[in-house]
Amino acid sequence: MTIHHLKATDETVRVGVIDSAFPAVLGIESGDEIVFDTWQLWGDAVTPASDFDHIRQLRDSYKGKGPHSMTGPFHINGARPGMALRVDILELRLRDHGFNVLLPRGIGRGLLKDEIDGGEIRHFRLDRETMTTQLGEKATVHLRPFLGIMGVAPAKPGPHISSVPGEFGGNMDCTELVAGTSLLLPVWVDGALFYAGDAHAAQGHGELNQTAIESAFEHVRLRITLLPGIALARPRILTSTHVITMGFHEDLYEAARQATRDMVDLLADEHGLTRQEAYVLCSLQADLIITQIVNGNNGVHAKLPWHVLDMPPRKAE
Repeated sequence: MTIHHLKATDETVRVGVIDSAFPAVLGIESGDEIVFDTWQLWGDAVTPASDFDHIRQLRDSYKGKGPHSMTGPFHINGARPGMALRVDILELRLRDHGFNVLLPRGIGRGLLKDEIDGGEIRHFRLDRETMTTQLGEKATVHLRPFLGIMGVAPAKPGPHISSVPGEFGGNMDCTELVAGTSLLLPVWVDGALFYAGDAHAAQGHGELNQTAIESAFEHVRLRITLLPGIALARPRILTSTHVITMGFHEDLYEAARQATRDMVDLLADEHGLTRQEAYVLCSLQADLIITQIVNGNNGVHAKLPWHVLDMPPRKAE
């Protein structure tokens, strides 16, 4: 096992677009660890001094692209379509600055995009000792950092806007992806071409106004392992207490069906339940949660506790 270190630079970060044609910035072996940092949105152009006019200028300059800065891609030697990657999230360490952008009426994809007037950017000082920050004078927000984006190159060639998640992962914005959690991703192209970014210091399920507390990580440590014998349709998450399946679709109902179907398949194929038993168990013990509702493809995840399977918890070590 080798530990690789990579610094975020203009040569190692892609902004706004995912493409299987992008050359890898680093090749690694199965079981290796990667240590790297990430940038904030728009190529790390947002600073504590940025005002809303600056955000408008950045959005205009990146038309046709997403705002996300992604470190990678990493080529995993031996990865082939039909395999899976296991990404163990070992360490995440934030910078001390974050921000939230509220877009005005008629702009953006927030859930109340046609009801809230006035665009603004709110800056947050992130207290990394208490893992809290303040929203105004009355609200204390507890930080729970995670990578909003982790994914592999999609099967379909050509550029893909970074905002829209899919069966390859990408901009999933799932708050479960904290340190100590493992993410399983299907491999669609040789080498997998894994990438990560979009640090979120805090976010509720749904990401309702379209942004979290957007930040950057000064330190990320991941372990990446090839799983040749596992075929996945979509990403899967293993926490210390739950197994989670995911769905992504422009139709929220279909995203929920995907997440549920994948959980039924997991229970039937890997745990010996009949499909009828698996479906009943999902109805009794699984929670369907809106992962995010603002990124083109809506996200839903199904969350089932390990204890109902009489299995020990699973997590990254």
